[in-house]
Amino acid sequence: MTGRRGKRVFEGLKTVKEKEKLLYARIVAGAGAFVRAVAAAPRRFWAWGRQRTSIVIAPHSARASRRLQFSLFALGLIGAAALGLFGFSAFSAGRYAVTAAMLAGARRELADSQAAIDELRDSVEALSGSALRFETKLSEVLEIAARRKGQQTAVGSAAAKGAAGAAGTAGAADAEALGVAGLTGLLNMQYSGGLANRELDRLTGLSRYLDQAAPGLEQLATILAGQKEIMSEIPNIWPIQGGVGHISMYFGQNENPFSGGQWYLHTGIDISTFGVGNPILATADGKVIDVSYDGGLGNSITIQHSHGFLTRYGHLRSTGVRKGQQVVQGQVIATLGNSGKTTGPHLHYEVHLGTSLIDPLRFLNIRKAVGQ
Repeated sequence: MTGRRGKRVFEGLKTVKEKEKLLYARIVAGAGAFVRAVAAAPRRFWAWGRQRTSIVIAPHSARASRRLQFSLFALGLIGAAALGLFGFSAFSAGRYAVTAAMLAGARRELADSQAAIDELRDSVEALSGSALRFETKLSEVLEIAARRKGQQTAVGSAAAKGAAGAAGTAGAADAEALGVAGLTGLLNMQYSGGLANRELDRLTGLSRYLDQAAPGLEQLATILAGQKEIMSEIPNIWPIQGGVGHISMYFGQNENPFSGGQWYLHTGIDISTFGVGNPILATADGKVIDVSYDGGLGNSITIQHSHGFLTRYGHLRSTGVRKGQQVVQGQVIATLGNSGKTTGPHLHYEVHLGTSLIDPLRFLNIRKAVGQ
């Protein structure tokens, strides 16, 4: 048994060895064949490319046919050239289409830019006209403000007894403010260069003009601030809120309604609204120096103001301030009534300057004259 088993093993090993030799031989043969094929490929390709192909051109007439012979290499080169030419043509056509689209867009942008430039030019023209009108109005306003400030300073100086030089100083400052540079030279100047440069020059000129106008506006603001301060210190607004009412008796010589035909000096003006309860206003900034009841004036309020002014309000229904209180122009201080000795509801309103009685309408007319 042992001998037979050994013999089978030996025969199996012999078979494996033979198969290995056969596989090795096949691998060597295949590698050699592959090497020979690779070595022969250029020769075969060259031989294939040198094969000639004929193209026959046969006309429909009796003329002889023409035969064109090409090698496969030549046909390949011709095909490659044709393919390259086709690709270049397609690329050029695409680039042309893109360039044409870009050119069309650039033309549209150019048209839009031209329209914007035209609009800018029109705007500059309108701005130039507006600036010229601005200069004219500014000069007018400065001149009016100068006159008003001179008038108001004169009133305050008379009340303060001795500030007559203030009006002259204000006039000199206002004359300096009126020296704002004009636009005549700007609008009439000669321009050089293209359209954009001309419009830029005009805008630069307008900017320079507005810079030069700034001091005049600052002077105007100073004038108006001083005017507001002065006007609030002078009793010059209508003493009944809303501007309602009418004058039922003026300042000066009037017939006494209680004495039957006798004349007397009416120390203020009477304003009637045909009713009671209308708000009464302080006609200037000041300090309340009296809140009392008088047999003639009834409920009354007296306010002391700057520059020696004093105002009195009589026949009030009720009072809304106390003695010693500071009030501002336009503040409600009482309501219209019928207290004291009256023939009907009304406000008795007086203005004093120092020890003198003044017609209140003189200051109300000042208010109207300055457009307040």
